[in-house]
Amino acid sequence: MITERPFSPELLRTSKEEKLRYFKNIIVPHRNIRLLLDQLLKNAIEPDDALVYLVFGVTGVGKTRLKAEFEKRLLKQFETEIISNPGCLIVGGIEVDSAEGGKFNYSDYYIQVLESLKEVLINYKESYGIDLEADNEDHLRGDHEGKNAKALRRAMHKVFTHRQLKAYTLDEAQHLFDVAGGRQINIQMNWLKSIANKTQTVHVLFGTYELLKCQEVNGQVGRRSEDYYLPPYYLEKPEDQQEFIKVIQTLQKHFPVENKPQLVDHWEYFMAYSIGCVGILKSWWYRSLKNALDDGAKTVRMKDFKARELSAGRRKKIKAELDEGERRLANLYNDEKAKKTESTNSPSIQKRRKVGERKVGRDLVGFNQEG
Repeated sequence: MITERPFSPELLRTSKEEKLRYFKNIIVPHRNIRLLLDQLLKNAIEPDDALVYLVFGVTGVGKTRLKAEFEKRLLKQFETEIISNPGCLIVGGIEVDSAEGGKFNYSDYYIQVLESLKEVLINYKESYGIDLEADNEDHLRGDHEGKNAKALRRAMHKVFTHRQLKAYTLDEAQHLFDVAGGRQINIQMNWLKSIANKTQTVHVLFGTYELLKCQEVNGQVGRRSEDYYLPPYYLEKPEDQQEFIKVIQTLQKHFPVENKPQLVDHWEYFMAYSIGCVGILKSWWYRSLKNALDDGAKTVRMKDFKARELSAGRRKKIKAELDEGERRLANLYNDEKAKKTESTNSPSIQKRRKVGERKVGRDLVGFNQEG
């Protein structure tokens, strides 16, 4: 009953907490993640003139998992450099805090970044009136005029440069733009691009469809950035059905229970109730496993899945977010300026232009959502 399982039989004799920890840490590779991951890695390893990348999608589609895999793969890519120079960091990242009262706290942002990179003596960064940079050259608004904000920013720039960061990732990046007014959103994007340009560090922002605010406010603001769309799998698309079934087949093997459940026959139920999002499916199955283990069951039963499925209200809310997000996406990228590929093809950047020649507007890299 435990043949062809990807874990040691010893796991079945461990505690409930160990079993849940094992399942929680399982990573399920699938097409949509894999395709975007390959593109992001290429851009970080061999960056071009676009140093800011926006990755967006609906809640639970897998953005946080994509971020973690991106960081892991990038570290692996530069393993030799890290061994020869232990001081280099290659990649770092934080989860962005929400802006309070429509004002973004720049000083707090710098401190969080420095802490994430293990910078020392952060509280002792002082500005002694030496203008190494033009005062407020990016026209920042918000809590950026703290006593030592400029010193913190300079320290952050130096860490990025001297610790040889290839990329810096921002999770929940939509909070960067929780600010009042379209002008301030432009300022935020320009500020971020300034950091990326001065340090030559790729910045990858992961967030919800609210990242589209940048383009909606001003289509010119993203000339040096690119958009990546991470879609769910669609129940009406045969190729998406097949990929989702593969996810089910892979994930069900990892249930640390005596009898492996056979769930492929129920793929339509799982796909519909997870809105085609692998992240939602994984969280749902984790809760279902906990339900089964609490009951002392030898397998995860359909009644466990039924008991821990998302409520109709929550599913409706996520679906509404998806529909609205894709409507906004279609409004922005419904002309020839947007490069949109079929979901079965690798998402690729538009063909290279001559040196110095770049198309006006933002680039979309993702999947064609036409039925």
